[in-house]
Amino acid sequence: MWFPLKTTEIDFVERSNHRFENEAVIEAPAGRVFDLLVDGDGMARWFADFVACRWTSPGPHGVGSTREIELKALTVKERFLVWEPGKRVAFAIYAITIPLVSRMVEDMELEMLGPSRTRILWRAHYEPSLAMRLVHPIGRAVFGKMFRKSLEGLSRAAR
Repeated sequence: MWFPLKTTEIDFVERSNHRFENEAVIEAPAGRVFDLLVDGDGMARWFADFVACRWTSPGPHGVGSTREIELKALTVKERFLVWEPGKRVAFAIYAITIPLVSRMVEDMELEMLGPSRTRILWRAHYEPSLAMRLVHPIGRAVFGKMFRKSLEGLSRAAR
């Protein structure tokens, strides 16, 4: 069963009250890091709790493309809002199988620090659903750990 989320655009990142923020320096060029972030099938190599990716729009992929990401505990439908190879990628979640959030945008910014070094800033901006507000500290801990593990996995996969 799908729970639809509020329609969300990239400007939500400027006004969200809740976010996860993780940063790392990855020993790889920004183009390689970007490719790993948008390669749905390759996410199994680095994203924590990943099960499958199903693109629901035809390629080539970019702004407006959609996909479903299945994790062990839930599945989300994503729509890409920003697609700047080697620089930035962001998407909004527009449906989810467990009503944890009413709005969410993940935004990943890349900064080249040299020919083979990239700083990534991965932010997940969200609005918790009513149900999630009741257990928000626990949910933040669980999902915060998932994002940290995924960033560590991305760093290993990029080498």
